[in-house]
Amino acid sequence: MKAISKYFAMCAIALLGLANTSCMSDDIESTAACDYSVVLEYKVGGSATETRAAVTRAETEVGNEILNENQINRLDLFVFKPDGSRVKQVTFNSADVKGSPTTEYKHKELTSKELTRSDIDGNVLYLVANLDNWGNINNLNDLKIATINQATTFQHNQKQPAFVMDAKMLEREVTTGKIHLKFQLKRALAKIRLNVQDDKGNAVAPTAYACQLMHYAADGAILAEGTSTNNSLNTDAAASSKVTVPAVTQDNKAVFYSYANSWIDKNKNPYAEEPIDVSKQTYILLKAKYNGKDYFYKVPVNKRLYESNDAATTDWTKYEPLYRLDRNTIYDVTAKVDREGGSNPEHPAELNVLPTVLPWETGANYTFNDAISIKTNIEKVGENSSEIAFNNATFGPKISFTEMNTNGKSWVLQTDSPDYGFIYADKVNADGSYDLANVMTVITGDGTTTEVKPFYVVPRSVLDYTQRDNYTCHVYMVAYSPNMKVIINAPSDGSEGTATGTGTKTDMEFTQVK
Repeated sequence: MKAISKYFAMCAIALLGLANTSCMSDDIESTAACDYSVVLEYKVGGSATETRAAVTRAETEVGNEILNENQINRLDLFVFKPDGSRVKQVTFNSADVKGSPTTEYKHKELTSKELTRSDIDGNVLYLVANLDNWGNINNLNDLKIATINQATTFQHNQKQPAFVMDAKMLEREVTTGKIHLKFQLKRALAKIRLNVQDDKGNAVAPTAYACQLMHYAADGAILAEGTSTNNSLNTDAAASSKVTVPAVTQDNKAVFYSYANSWIDKNKNPYAEEPIDVSKQTYILLKAKYNGKDYFYKVPVNKRLYESNDAATTDWTKYEPLYRLDRNTIYDVTAKVDREGGSNPEHPAELNVLPTVLPWETGANYTFNDAISIKTNIEKVGENSSEIAFNNATFGPKISFTEMNTNGKSWVLQTDSPDYGFIYADKVNADGSYDLANVMTVITGDGTTTEVKPFYVVPRSVLDYTQRDNYTCHVYMVAYSPNMKVIINAPSDGSEGTATGTGTKTDMEFTQVK
């Protein structure tokens, strides 16, 4: 009998040893009997070493510490079943979740009372930061339709106490006895930075001008995939008393914040006019000096030229990003005050700007390791290679692009003035005249474009000597994904990030003459 008892005792010990060994496995599926401990891991933004296509992030901008853009005061973890019903909401507001996560994940091992493997297996997880005014979240749909509810307290032009952020679980990693839940938090706000230059291109200090953000969104959805449309759009009328010296600055730029907002108008024909609802358009009202006198200017925060095509139906997905503010995105806008503006804030003059639109986690600088090459051919007319005349296309130079390689990037050729455009040479009459209906505001191409047939840069209106600022225009190219300005009048040395050609390393410039 003793021998039998000893045998069973040894078997029990062996089985216990096997069980313990199985719990040391990294294969969670093969260790169903083990209840692993759970580790919460989170960070704000992306990695400094992250690469996308042929683009290397040269500089990271995970947020400004002084402006609390990385601050974590509270975390709420939501667990939902596949059918959307809530399993659990766990709140963390202790000191160990405070701080500023950068490129490394912050770790917090959870207790069995907070979260276990059985809570998360097969379920959907979301993490929300810095929100403390929760309503009833009984299911996933409740969370998707919920708004941040800060419309009455949100200060768009002030330093934020903290930023609401959200993330869906990025991945689940299993190590010895632990399940690591990884989240990459993204801010619900968009950031707008205004850089003002004088007519010579010199930076103007924020103390020397005044500005106001118009039609900003004072509220937004909690989740990036939220379905709420209530963004509490601010519709304060333009008034000189509200156009003030910027309260928040960074790197000599005025700083504003807004929740997501869209001002696209799909009832308009984008081939005939910009599809914009001006009553919803977010823009900066700028008061600045030109020739020693104060004027008012309208500065769009995101107004880029759309990629036109000849499709029978409009693909609105290509237009929508051009006329909206997206969450966790930086909009760097340079406004060059190079003309007289409006005399009052209700009738500002719109400045031509080219916003730089970039994800917040990566900042504003990219290093391109894929050079764009374009051979530019210019057929001059005498020595007047930069002079053009209204209704006489052949007075100016004939231009064409050959041997184009944009590494799969679509592009747009544009001017910095609405008074000028482009016309293909085969649309020009024998005497050099042209039909304005054939003049294009832009020339576009996709990543497969290898050449552009001959064209002219032409005025779209007759020279007006009462408007001294419409004599000259500059021509340049923008390559997309991400946005990159390409100088097409660069030296023929194949400089990286530019196009090849004959000229100076500046934008092509044309002057209208009689």
